[in-house]
Amino acid sequence: MIISMKKKLLIVLLVLFTTMALFNAWTLQQVTVLFVEEVRTGDYVIAVDHLPLTDYDKISWFNDNKQMLQSHYAISMEDFEKITIMEVVDGVKSVNSRWVDDYYCFNSIDSDYRCVDKNLQVNIARAQDSTLIFYIHSIGGIYVQGVDGSMQKSNYEYYFDDLNDRLGESLNRWLFR
Repeated sequence: MIISMKKKLLIVLLVLFTTMALFNAWTLQQVTVLFVEEVRTGDYVIAVDHLPLTDYDKISWFNDNKQMLQSHYAISMEDFEKITIMEVVDGVKSVNSRWVDDYYCFNSIDSDYRCVDKNLQVNIARAQDSTLIFYIHSIGGIYVQGVDGSMQKSNYEYYFDDLNDRLGESLNRWLFR
């Protein structure tokens, strides 16, 4: 009986260790920015190959890469209005693809292969008082980052009540112009 319990405990620990190792490997993998487009003044869409798994790590990735986004892609971090970050799930698609309605196509790219899945991950909006509001789409929440860098998770008790409206507004704003 005791030997059986030890084996079960060992299996559970092994599974836990493997899960944590895979999580670490995913989180530590460098995020690659594939495309950036200014849809209209102050509104940007960014396509990345993946983002970290947790809400905190997604926000940290954005904060840690502000300088790179500004210098390489001319995103003004002082006065942007909204940034949408999409994750490219199945690679870059052709504009002539069969399922083009399911893709966002970057008009600023001069290639037939400039479309990605509409897999929204994060919307970042600048409020009038210059705080940043992070809307995490993967069952996450809403986070408010103060000008001083402090972070507060919004009470999202009613987060899912208007989710369809918010997603529809975001999609309509950028995808159906």
